[in-house]
Amino acid sequence: MSVLRKSLATVAVAGALLGGTFATPAAAADPNTCPSGKVCGWSGTNRTGTRTVKSVTPGCYPFTTARSVSNQTSYRIEFWSITTGCNNGTRRVTLGPRTYSDNTRGAVTGIAVYAR
Repeated sequence: MSVLRKSLATVAVAGALLGGTFATPAAAADPNTCPSGKVCGWSGTNRTGTRTVKSVTPGCYPFTTARSVSNQTSYRIEFWSITTGCNNGTRRVTLGPRTYSDNTRGAVTGIAVYAR
């Protein structure tokens, strides 16, 4: 085999290997983490179960029932078991920016988001 053919064969093999590497789909996001800038809740404690991800600005919001939560925003957030409206019910946990709670000690069904 000539040097040119060996070189072409080497380039073809390298291209196939690299092409396969780049064609591999990206790994799915870790379901036990919360993306930067978002608020997340999980149906189970210790960030297990079904994850809900929300974008928020200051205000009050209903929230899918959660037993563990994460605040990856720049806001302070209160997590509530609401009865009617904002801040009515039982406050479960208050989280500062970029923090989480693995056990809210009750079901969270609403959040209040506060600007700094």
